[in-house]
Amino acid sequence: MRRILQVVMVAAGILVMAEGAFAASGFEVGARGAYWFPKLSGNAQTNVTGDTRFDFKDTLGVNDENIPFGEAFLRLGNTTLRVGYTQFKFDGGKELTQTVVFNGVTYSATDNVISSLDMKMLDGEVQFDFLRPDVGVAGFNLGLLLKVKYVDGEMELRSTTQTETKDFKAPIPMLGVAAGIGFIKDMIRVDVRASGIAYSGNHLYDVDAYASFAPLPFVRVQGGYRHIDLKIDEDDTLASFKLSGPYLGAQLSF
Repeated sequence: MRRILQVVMVAAGILVMAEGAFAASGFEVGARGAYWFPKLSGNAQTNVTGDTRFDFKDTLGVNDENIPFGEAFLRLGNTTLRVGYTQFKFDGGKELTQTVVFNGVTYSATDNVISSLDMKMLDGEVQFDFLRPDVGVAGFNLGLLLKVKYVDGEMELRSTTQTETKDFKAPIPMLGVAAGIGFIKDMIRVDVRASGIAYSGNHLYDVDAYASFAPLPFVRVQGGYRHIDLKIDEDDTLASFKLSGPYLGAQLSF
């Protein structure tokens, strides 16, 4: 047991020294993953004459779902590169109380309809910190974000007699800011990233705020709140929805 403790202590010491060396050189690489607990709200409509604008929850009975998401990152000095991925699928089932016309197909009131909203979001992001000083055991950063979010979505309505599916895809460039503050050599941190764009009646806003704690070298436990607000009119589909809620996650980096 004593020898095991000695080995563990030596290994921990090596990790701490390595972490310090990497931090001093301004290099960091890692990945983070989280489990998100958002609430969904929104509506959609296909751009066919006579189509109905329907609410995901009130009209179709779509339920909230928990969502995993993750990202990998590489920091070189004041520049950080990130690639992130989020995939979600919301399902629902309800007896309609009104007639719904989806992509030219009519679902009558009293029809039992199974519905789904399936979406993938791939993020590519560059963060440049124009302020990144260290003040004793504390430090902070303030930077600019350049981001592209690729959205690939699908909506489906299915009854006992018919099924109709509609896809929509779009790459969306975004601008934003990032800020953070760390204490005790970044053992405790608070970070915020916010980006967005609005054009021709469309918009996309993505905000991620989280606190983190590093109980061990290379490992960071995180808890935060994420908000996505999307309105998109692409591929003859108008979709407008919000996802907001807390999440828990972890990060591994060196």
